[in-house]
Amino acid sequence: MVEIVDELKAKLVEIDGKMEELRREIGALEAQKSAFETVIRVYDPSFEAAVLPSKARRASSRETASARVTELLKGRNNRHIVLDILRRNERPTTTAEIAEKFASEAALGSEAARLESALTSRFSATLNGLVKQGLVRQAGTEDGRRHLWEISR
Repeated sequence: MVEIVDELKAKLVEIDGKMEELRREIGALEAQKSAFETVIRVYDPSFEAAVLPSKARRASSRETASARVTELLKGRNNRHIVLDILRRNERPTTTAEIAEKFASEAALGSEAARLESALTSRFSATLNGLVKQGLVRQAGTEDGRRHLWEISR
């Protein structure tokens, strides 16, 4: 059993290395693309680069938001953040409302909307852990899908 776990760990390190290599390559390609577009605009001022919606571009945006949330929460305790917000609310609260409240208190401004999904995801995981510890509980659902949370009494 230990051998299997060791093999999986080695494979995980290998995958992380490949992903980092691909990120560097994407960065280099984006720089080349930008340089080409700049030169083209010199000779053709009406040129507009086609922006193609792609899975890679969307994933990159999600990764960027997730990385920003990680940076924002660094040195903070997610459990304390969530519990504090729930204690101050006078009614059961959705995970999205917790994320909105945090974004508001952290003065994220225009960045708040972009980070809300990543914050909600992060706080959802935190809430699941707090349920297991018996510190919070679900208080029903808001619309049949989204859970409402409250401090366990």
